[in-house]
Amino acid sequence: MPRGPAPGWKARKPPITDAYILAAVNQAGGVGKHHPQTGEYATLVLRGFADRDEALEWQRSLYRCALFLHKRRGIPVSVSVKMGRDGKGWKLTYRVGDKTHARKYHLETHGTDRRRWAYDPTRRGA
Repeated sequence: MPRGPAPGWKARKPPITDAYILAAVNQAGGVGKHHPQTGEYATLVLRGFADRDEALEWQRSLYRCALFLHKRRGIPVSVSVKMGRDGKGWKLTYRVGDKTHARKYHLETHGTDRRRWAYDPTRRGA
């Protein structure tokens, strides 16, 4: 007997921005074709957001989908996003890079003491 659909709490929250992240990777030539020194694949811009809340939701989606691609699809990507005004609307400028280079940069910038980081993944309930 076939299984039913996945439960609602397992469904991915929209908007799903995997295609935007993969577009930056493909623009550089595919996975592993990042810049050798910086680890960057490409920098792209999403425009046309009516208000800041909509742009913020898409920014969160880029981070969520990069994590999903890394954990579930085995594509080691990291995303950095900057939000800004674009005339009367808002835009997101996002940079997609290699996860290994991103970790190296973070450790060089903030050190190895996780208590001093802005976000400590091992800290609970903070």
